[in-house]
Amino acid sequence: MVIHEPGVDNYSWVRNYVKQLLGDKVEYISSYQSVILYLVDNPRNAARIIKESLQNTPSPIIKIIPADYVVEPLIDKVSEAVKDLATKIPTNETFRITLEGHIYFDDEGFLKELSSSETIVELAKYVERPVNLENPDWIIYVRVVRFRRVLKRAVVSLLKPEDLKRL
Repeated sequence: MVIHEPGVDNYSWVRNYVKQLLGDKVEYISSYQSVILYLVDNPRNAARIIKESLQNTPSPIIKIIPADYVVEPLIDKVSEAVKDLATKIPTNETFRITLEGHIYFDDEGFLKELSSSETIVELAKYVERPVNLENPDWIIYVRVVRFRRVLKRAVVSLLKPEDLKRL
């Protein structure tokens, strides 16, 4: 997931730059409001390559976030992703959940929106590690993005705090 400064020129610059840099290793999936989703074989490696190429150069790219999962924004789907990612956090290290957007639950065929706090409490149940909101070792990052104009998807990632810093 590439987040860039708003504007058509910035969007075009980012699309061209990523394609030139990664070539056939990248496939454009979707974009909406300064967020571009790409499909790559190794998201962490692709993020590292892009970040390294932009060091000490101005660009409209704000953040590059490797996605571990892209799922429907339903609490049961996101929970499954979080369960898997939680096992990758060493037992003596801390975590925090960062949520951007809204997650839903299926109430007999009707989608109901969970509050941010309800979502975080529900997801945290699956992570048996100490919580540290101020200075965590790991961040479980969940961001709901518009996907192909009409759908939404939840991008779920396990990140180090420095992975969320602005470039």
